[in-house]
Amino acid sequence: MTDSARLTFVDAVIDGFRDWRSTSGTATRPAFWYWFLFTALASIVASTIDSVFLAPSALVIPENVDAVTGVQIREILDVTLSESIWTVSTLVTIALFIPTLTLTIRRFREAGSAVVLAWAVHLVGPISTVALFSLGYSTADLIETGISDANAGNVLVIALAMLGLVVANLAAFIVWVVVAARPATSAEPR
Repeated sequence: MTDSARLTFVDAVIDGFRDWRSTSGTATRPAFWYWFLFTALASIVASTIDSVFLAPSALVIPENVDAVTGVQIREILDVTLSESIWTVSTLVTIALFIPTLTLTIRRFREAGSAVVLAWAVHLVGPISTVALFSLGYSTADLIETGISDANAGNVLVIALAMLGLVVANLAAFIVWVVVAARPATSAEPR
């Protein structure tokens, strides 16, 4: 790795791709934050490409949300899922997932945090996305069968679970930023 005092944006991106499999060692704050900037810029470029070259969304949201049926919710979820999987943004996210994870592990190690915490905060997003879609389909099934006093509690539990997943994502992001911003735990140069 390049000396952190002379590390440039390009050096950090090259190091991030070169060390994409390595979870050993450490990563400096500049290396981590330059990589974060690179992933943010790559996401912006990919989203721009998606918006320019992909067809407009086929998503139709009913005007009267009080009378939404389970079939309509399922259709909304299906369109959202199919339109978000086959995009440049998704490909960029998948391509950068492992290098970002390994760099996060190295950065957390240098900051004196547990490696398992790096895994946890990095995997909350993908796991909660799958869980949110699953809960959405469960909600569609409940609405399709008709909400009654018997299953009203289930709807409340699903809504609270969805809210919990959103809070977990926010908390993971905050932990990720706070730990990544910490200085190195030892005074030795990296």
